[in-house]
Amino acid sequence: MDPEKAKAHIPAPDFFSYNSRDAIIYALGVGAHAKQDIRYLYEVHEDFAPLPTFIVAPGLKAAGLLDWPGIEFDLVRILHGEQYIEIHEPLPTDARLRSECRVVDLLDKGSGALILSEITTYDDATGKKIGVQQISTFQVGAGKFGGARTSPHEKKPADIPSREPDAVVEEKTSIDQAALYRMGSGDLNPLHIDPNFAKMSGFEQPILHGLCSLGFSTRHVLSVWANNDGTQFKAMKTRFASPVIPGQTLRTEMWKEGNRIVFQTKVKETGKTVLSNCWVELKQASEKPEIEPHLAAKL
Repeated sequence: MDPEKAKAHIPAPDFFSYNSRDAIIYALGVGAHAKQDIRYLYEVHEDFAPLPTFIVAPGLKAAGLLDWPGIEFDLVRILHGEQYIEIHEPLPTDARLRSECRVVDLLDKGSGALILSEITTYDDATGKKIGVQQISTFQVGAGKFGGARTSPHEKKPADIPSREPDAVVEEKTSIDQAALYRMGSGDLNPLHIDPNFAKMSGFEQPILHGLCSLGFSTRHVLSVWANNDGTQFKAMKTRFASPVIPGQTLRTEMWKEGNRIVFQTKVKETGKTVLSNCWVELKQASEKPEIEPHLAAKL
């Protein structure tokens, strides 16, 4: 691992074209329902728009680290540690996006290397900045190269409040959730579909994409605290704590801190936390939570 070489590399911009059909497939991949989420599923709806987390699709496509100078990349030993998303302009219903990726830091964590990538995405037609993402990727076994352990560039996670959650929602994923999500997001990592590859990576079976769980929980936050209006989304930070098996139930526990919604997500069947120390910043959060009946937790 060579931090200076990795940070100095400036790849060519990556381009991502999509239309309403792609945005709808993504929404289905993160569990959108035809009744409650029709604005994300029906292209002629007056408020039709992509979910704000759809920006992960062009971000992932641009964040290719496989042949990045200064980085020893091994797909079998790579873990997606954290994700930050910041939206500057709502995603158009169809567009050609231009994304620019940089490695802003490469940290030595001893047991591995933490790669901090930053992707800035623009509408290629208008030049408007759509959003910025930071992806924290952990390369197992690639540490002890003498690099720094911390970075001023890291976006900080939240502390979970000690009080009971202000709102809780539960939603069961489909056994086919990962197969659908990979088509909507473009994340074709075989870990999420190929049983043999999953076993090579230390899992008994294919696991759900962490970004799929992120999409589910962001929908929950928007539904409860923003009248399901994606234009209220400003930014979010998520830490991926443990895997989800397709078919398990996601339980999102939320705390209102002004316009910031702190949350964590657990697997109901096991009690394990899968998304930890997370937050979503809204433009204007509702004063009181409103939970759709299909998402109501049975406490």
